[in-house]
Amino acid sequence: MEQSPVKRQIHELKVTATLKHIEKVKQFVVSIAEKLEFSPIEMFQIELVVDEAYANAADHGSECSRDKEVHIKCIIEGEKLIIIIKDFGGKPFNPDFFERIADKKTWGVGGRGIKIIKEIMDEVMYFFVTGQSTTLYMVKQRRAEGEEGSESSPSPVIALPFSLDDIPPIPT
Repeated sequence: MEQSPVKRQIHELKVTATLKHIEKVKQFVVSIAEKLEFSPIEMFQIELVVDEAYANAADHGSECSRDKEVHIKCIIEGEKLIIIIKDFGGKPFNPDFFERIADKKTWGVGGRGIKIIKEIMDEVMYFFVTGQSTTLYMVKQRRAEGEEGSESSPSPVIALPFSLDDIPPIPT
């Protein structure tokens, strides 16, 4: 008996490279992730990752330029959610360096997003075209109930190398 091919669903969003679109981007990705019925913890993790990744693309990659866009693509492939975030600032960087300093950094907030993304997602890859674009490719595999990381398993612990007291209050 032949297996049927995995059906792919592709969803795309393009926004100007400003931080004001962060909620729109998170809502877009979360609405797609809900189709895979991730656990509440996994949904929180996906939202956190998208927050970090989009903020990095808009702020660092494109310098929050209204002249540039950030493209977000979500692909559902079987039990996998693939999230691709591409900015057009074209500024290469070394993600491994930022991941390493995240453990040693003792100043203020920020600088830990890449480490958080790599700890949460099952696959993470960066692709650079100097002077043109940076693409972040991430995969989150939906866990079957009872599998490690599923809701019936103990909650995963992500050790953050900073205190929540270090986070400044949100201006009102």
